Amino acid sequence: MIKYKVGITGASGILGKKVYNYFVSKGADVSVLTRDSKKINNHKRVKIFEVDLQAPDINKIKNFVNGLDYLFHLASELKDESKMVITNYEGTKILADQLLGKKTLFIYTSSIGVFDYSKSRIIKEGGAKKQINLYEKTKFLSEEYLFKLKNENDLNFVILRPSIILDFEMKSKIIDNFINLNYLNIGLKIPKSIVLNFILSKDVVDALLKLSQQKKAIGKAFNLSSNISLNSFTLEIEKLSCKKIYYRLPFKLLLILIKLKYFFAARKNDNSLKSFFSNVSIVSSEKIQNSINIKIDENYFEFLKLYIEQKK
Repeated sequence: MIKYKVGITGASGILGKKVYNYFVSKGADVSVLTRDSKKINNHKRVKIFEVDLQAPDINKIKNFVNGLDYLFHLASELKDESKMVITNYEGTKILADQLLGKKTLFIYTSSIGVFDYSKSRIIKEGGAKKQINLYEKTKFLSEEYLFKLKNENDLNFVILRPSIILDFEMKSKIIDNFINLNYLNIGLKIPKSIVLNFILSKDVVDALLKLSQQKKAIGKAFNLSSNISLNSFTLEIEKLSCKKIYYRLPFKLLLILIKLKYFFAARKNDNSLKSFFSNVSIVSSEKIQNSINIKIDENYFEFLKLYIEQKK
């Protein structure tokens, strides 16, 4: 039995559920900060604090963080840009401020998207920063604030920057779109130079748990990713989702169709999607692998097989 007091935000998300279930199964005292308590599987050792970071109740947040050994901040707004700054950035600031001078370790999940991919073919922790959308910007600003508190005050934190997280409940529809094309017997011609940076959700959770136990990780940020050819990835999806491809969509035509989609939808061009199909950089996980005993599972084939079977 673990005797820690653990706080979790985002406990209904793909990472939060796994972290929540792990600590509940180990007998830890768990406190959850959530905007919807109905999404949390209640347990006798769990305290639930219903708080919306769009309109935070500071007293409830103070009670939530009181006495915690660890706070896993996994909550974030992914879709609604009008809520991103307040939820992702201001919400992180509020939580961090409540931990100043306390022994609580703040484990923050950021994003590999804080980096400027145009500056290097290998993304390392000390690389140049530049964000392509508002979500990544809020993650960058949150990181900056945590490092500022480290220099000015007494805050214990660890930052993990995962790449695209693959999970059966992932919100991104990019794999679904590949599958739907294949169901129409259409494939893609993707240059072998295009790189997919991804990480399986179980490896992210493993990294979060192990980082929380490493004193030498405190005050540092770590990248976490696998890197494969996007062409290889889409070919595996083809093998699993259809018997035969009758037409391969040229890569340049694909990029034109993406632009047209956002033009006719009267929306700004999706920089995230453009970057996804033009990325040639790999993300180095050397720092975290040297710091903690973690082995990244690059066997994405089994995940794809189960994911596609689930979609049928």
